[in-house]
Amino acid sequence: MQRHRQGAPFGRRWFLRGALGATVGLPFLESLVPGRALAQDVTPPKRFLCFFNCNGVNMNRFFPSAFGGLTPESFSGTALEPIADFASRCLIPRGIHTVPRGYDLDGGAGDDHAKGMGHKLTAQFLADTPDEYALGISVDQAIANAINPEGRQALTLRVGRKKDGVLGHISYTGPEQPVTGENNPWLAYQDFMGLGSEAAESAIPDAEALRRRSVLDLVNREFDDLRSADLSRADQQKIEAHFDSIRDVELSLAASIGCNLGSATEADLVALETANVDSDSEFARMTRLQIDVIALSLACDYTRSATLQIGNGAGGPIFTWDGMQHAYNHHKLSHGTTLDDGGAAVAGYEQMLFDIDVWHMKQFNYLLTRLDAYQEGDGSTVLDNTVVAYANELSDGKSHDFKDLPWLIVGGAGYFEQGEYVRVTDYPTAASEAPHNKLLTMFMNAVGVPTTNFGGERSLPGEFDLLKA
Repeated sequence: MQRHRQGAPFGRRWFLRGALGATVGLPFLESLVPGRALAQDVTPPKRFLCFFNCNGVNMNRFFPSAFGGLTPESFSGTALEPIADFASRCLIPRGIHTVPRGYDLDGGAGDDHAKGMGHKLTAQFLADTPDEYALGISVDQAIANAINPEGRQALTLRVGRKKDGVLGHISYTGPEQPVTGENNPWLAYQDFMGLGSEAAESAIPDAEALRRRSVLDLVNREFDDLRSADLSRADQQKIEAHFDSIRDVELSLAASIGCNLGSATEADLVALETANVDSDSEFARMTRLQIDVIALSLACDYTRSATLQIGNGAGGPIFTWDGMQHAYNHHKLSHGTTLDDGGAAVAGYEQMLFDIDVWHMKQFNYLLTRLDAYQEGDGSTVLDNTVVAYANELSDGKSHDFKDLPWLIVGGAGYFEQGEYVRVTDYPTAASEAPHNKLLTMFMNAVGVPTTNFGGERSLPGEFDLLKA
């Protein structure tokens, strides 16, 4: 069992290291920290996570009806009802607009869908090239560069088909340097558990077989040593819950393959990679698996910055699960038509969009619940110490509107106000007073990366002071 020092307030992180390079990060365990060091080490790390949806929302039914303090009842009848239990930890700002602005108000390459995707986490113009990639780093990668353990890039996951060009990307390491989100939860899990490296695969002749075993088997000896240590009852319970969570994720991944990890064949894993993960039929299951993976990665301190992109801009799946039996994909329904550009009207499309919004919020609730289950050293949870931002490509998809964006911030890492529904500026028409780059600046500052103006030439310095705790 090894202790890895990160050099930050919560730097005393413990890892179990086993066969094939398997590395299992542990939650904070007070019993393993010397008493004299405890006071300086219990401050948990700050984290950032963006849960990103596409094609806008049904604006008429998304938000609470009245500004002010939020209660579970505030969300009744809205698309946000699935996250009602987190009302007191949620901040909803209204009137924020994308910058550079859409409707060609600021010029630049790309149509409004392209701007909605490429500008959202960068606040930069798009390249005047066929791919139209953003001309700057995204906030998740900027945060990762500053605070991520071992200098890792931000974890970038997605659900659904991978798409080339700006409509398939929200994360950038630099100008025209998009990061394509991993849409295979099995590969993402292997990577952060240390099972996908070349060293792991060449460690022993039968590495492939061992790689399909539970990661808990590979660190079993160190796990036994940890169990025999003089841990408090609370730490013992925390360890058991953590390992139960890891095993639950593995079992879910195995179910998606169709067998247990021990009997999975290479063909099974290839099938998961090439056939199942990007199909509409697996969209709901892959969303849950990606949430499981991202929650574990934050709790294990593999990453402190991550994005989860659900679908693509101007695209998305045909929703045929959880009571939805749609005939057209998300983008078409956002316009209420049978074609991406024109076509016949779709009767009842507003209700269909609302149902999609509710489904997304159910997944968001699952994510928040998973993060809130991990206890930190000071009695807080991973959710408390994470800026969890919900963002969308557009507000109203039918009009490709860049104004009055649906932003939600939950947790807040002690930097953001909580339990409030706030009018930032006049809505829904404001198009100059509240550029979203100020929110990106706040994300940077919230996790301890001092910033005065995140974004490009159309960005404005400063923050939204009324959103601060």
